Amino acid sequence: MADEADLAFDSEQRHLTQALAAQRRRSAVLRPMGSCYNCGNDEELGERLFCDSDCAADWEYQDSLRRRLGLPGAAAAAPPRFTGAQAHAGA
Repeated sequence: MADEADLAFDSEQRHLTQALAAQRRRSAVLRPMGSCYNCGNDEELGERLFCDSDCAADWEYQDSLRRRLGLPGAAAAAPPRFTGAQAHAGA
């Protein structure tokens, strides 16, 4: 049977493991993939991550919500695949 010190150590180890995993997820870096991370627009983006500043702002807002809710980061999630007209029309 475990005493209080063993229980405290186990709890501390679980907390440390979870904190390290959260830090690894937080440090994920987006890399250019040829389409916009927000709307999926695949026009000529070159090394850019987003097609315009509106998409970048929308992605930042959605990513902050995902983090607050404890959902996987957007770097791990695939962007939606819409045409440019659908994405900017709110479809």
